[in-house]
Amino acid sequence: MPFARFAWLAGCLGTAVQPARLAVGLLAALLLWLPGIAWDRAIGPRIDPPGLLAEPWDDLERDDAQRTLRRLAVQHVPEMDFEGATIPAEDLAAALAARADSLGRDPEAERVRMAARRAAGLVPLGSFQALSAAEAEAASAIVDGALAVDVRPVAAGFRAAVIDIPVACLDRDPVFAVAFGAWAVLALLVTGGAFARMEGSQVAGRGVLSARDALTFAADRWTALVLAWVGPVGIAAAVGVLCYAWGFLFRSDAGSWVGAALYALPLVVGAIAGLALVIACIGAPLAPAAIACDGLDALDASQRGAVYFLARPLLWVLTLLAMMGVVAIGLVILRVFGWALTAYPAALVDLGAGGAAPVHLVPLSPARWAIPLEPRSALVWSWVLLVGVVLTGASISLVAGALTRSYLLLREACDGQPVDSTWPFEVPLDATDVAPSASAAPSA
Repeated sequence: MPFARFAWLAGCLGTAVQPARLAVGLLAALLLWLPGIAWDRAIGPRIDPPGLLAEPWDDLERDDAQRTLRRLAVQHVPEMDFEGATIPAEDLAAALAARADSLGRDPEAERVRMAARRAAGLVPLGSFQALSAAEAEAASAIVDGALAVDVRPVAAGFRAAVIDIPVACLDRDPVFAVAFGAWAVLALLVTGGAFARMEGSQVAGRGVLSARDALTFAADRWTALVLAWVGPVGIAAAVGVLCYAWGFLFRSDAGSWVGAALYALPLVVGAIAGLALVIACIGAPLAPAAIACDGLDALDASQRGAVYFLARPLLWVLTLLAMMGVVAIGLVILRVFGWALTAYPAALVDLGAGGAAPVHLVPLSPARWAIPLEPRSALVWSWVLLVGVVLTGASISLVAGALTRSYLLLREACDGQPVDSTWPFEVPLDATDVAPSASAAPSA
């Protein structure tokens, strides 16, 4: 494949920020952020302050945090009476921030603000807050690696985002991980299918698809989009239950002889489950593009990425690496743009306010976020958060567009089908034609 084809992948950098894509991206981000924030407000904090990927605190570390909070309270807000033996870090941080604001330009104000930041760093995290902060740190690692032209942080960031963080979330808060994970998969697959359809249509020269038409296309095929991911995992889970049940034979002496003698049965069945998981892992990234660009059903779409991997393994790896590089560059651009968009007005407003205005911006290096307790600061934060949500949607659009172009490149190399060929492949229908159903696969 010519090198120019790999460079063609970078075209998704321009299409990712088209108004229609940003509208779908905003919807995708809101479908994740709003339920996540609502979950945290309803359930409360569940994760210790170090974050999702850090080890949970033991009693000694919790006692040390309380000693720090007590010292800050005595030094800066001795008039506060915290009932009970435990000082709420969130309440103390709010009290310290309010005291710093009341001091105005007093030199002591900066010390109190530092104490407030220290107390805020000891506030336990909600599950969604911890998850989103960890994903932001993974994105930051990708950005830093791209800026330093170092593959290792980029690879580590992608691994953390896709594997390490979801596994840690499942371990620390299984209920949230299952409930929010199921919702996130549904939201991302439907909006990802819409992005893939928009990218495929534009590459095919059919113009820019509207957000409504793209979402309608994906919503009509939501079962195929979901089953392409969930189907192989469900097969592996069902087979895994059989292997688990086989283990009960070894709980008795007679049964263990039967289990050992016929162990070939769970061995073969387990191999089928393992194969299904491998197909799921290899085919999942490209499945929405296969459905959107070729009109495949769930089963064919889930296997298409694995088929291309078996046909051209080196090309498959090179294409996905090139895709990751393009995504890393795109995240750098979005991060810098978001920082510039929010830092400039924040600096000027703060200058005009003489340091009295709350300062919130999209940071170049992501930090842990929290909803400010002071009403005016919370209002400013909410507007800046909206910019962050739009950037999140643009990032989803970027990843979906890059994966769609990767699929089209692999399809061209393996099947000889041009990248500008998108289902339906027929000429426009006339009065005597019958439109194919939403689940119909393309004809040979």
